[in-house]
Amino acid sequence: MGKKQIALIGAGKLGKGYVADLFGKAGYEVIFLARRQQQVDTLRRQGSYTVYVSHEDGSGISEKKVSGYQVWCSQGEEREQCLQILTQVPIASVQIYDNGFAEAGKLLGEAIARRAELPEAGPLDILLVVNYSDPDRIFANYIEQELHTEQQRTYFREKVGLVKTLAFRGGFTPTAEQLARDPEAICASDYPELPVDQQAFRGGIPQNVDGLLPLDKMGERLKAKLWTANMRGGAIGSMGKAKGYHLFNDAGADEEIQKFAGHCYEEALYGIGNLFHMSKEDFEKGLRKKIPLVPGAKARVTTDVIDRQMFGLNRKLGREERLIGPAMACLEGGRLPYFLAKAAAYAFDFDNPADPASVEVLGYVQEYGIEKAVSKYCGLSLQNEQERILIQLICGHYTDMH
Repeated sequence: MGKKQIALIGAGKLGKGYVADLFGKAGYEVIFLARRQQQVDTLRRQGSYTVYVSHEDGSGISEKKVSGYQVWCSQGEEREQCLQILTQVPIASVQIYDNGFAEAGKLLGEAIARRAELPEAGPLDILLVVNYSDPDRIFANYIEQELHTEQQRTYFREKVGLVKTLAFRGGFTPTAEQLARDPEAICASDYPELPVDQQAFRGGIPQNVDGLLPLDKMGERLKAKLWTANMRGGAIGSMGKAKGYHLFNDAGADEEIQKFAGHCYEEALYGIGNLFHMSKEDFEKGLRKKIPLVPGAKARVTTDVIDRQMFGLNRKLGREERLIGPAMACLEGGRLPYFLAKAAAYAFDFDNPADPASVEVLGYVQEYGIEKAVSKYCGLSLQNEQERILIQLICGHYTDMH
């Protein structure tokens, strides 16, 4: 029997520093399917890449080399090879930004259509390691566009698992010096688990991969993760940016910002509890675990920057996203989301010239005013009473800041 294989669509921080790590340790051959030919050429030429591991216990950052992988380009001449790989492997994963969803969905759809025509076609499980609350629906829509026969649609429905996950391991960009030594280097934490939707697998949950944590209610848990863990990052990042911080850890150590993020978290928990009717015990099953720090450590050592937290600002201000989603859930439960609204107001001031979305949002505010900007980017309407309250609250905070 050949070596177990997993195909990873995307060779970024989560691919190289999370999924490849968990499955590589379990003996899988990792096959990267990357968009950029330049990245493919570099990974092949080097034969390895560097991972700077930020240890969750606060003991510092260590360095390791990873090798023994395959890498192919999903565009151009090698696209056919990528399709062949996806028709053969029993498991794949997707860890990319949303601007690549359509392309990845088309690639998967074409591969699934081919698999459906094979005699005794085996199942394919696809881990969706993306920070969206409904990634299975998003990718199903793209995949179904490539399925043209009832046989293909039946195979997709019965044999393909779109597996939601909770991506709790952090990934961030190395320093300029680290990238000069290895342009394919990444930084990642060593958080040990990747929670997965236990009900979505069609070929069975891989039993030998340490760290895969099967959970139920993954739709609710994904949204709860976005509204707590990602919300906290957004709150710290937005206020930290306003106070002039560059590194996320420095902002997180600021007592005023800590207190502010804590208030935001309390409001988010209230909204989540009201919306999903989950017991505290059930809810905590899907929370990111706190890893005990080594003696003397105050926090995990990381070079993560503030700008990463709200990169893609227009999306992260969205109606179901990390700040507005829990704020509306709070309002719907009868509580005023004072601090979440303030975090959103800070976000409308998040100036990052390297992020086209930030440039767009700030430009829109300057041209049309904060009220129209909140309606546009947060998906809120003055015609809805609760949404109007949130618009007014965000605008009030924003005006007070200026």
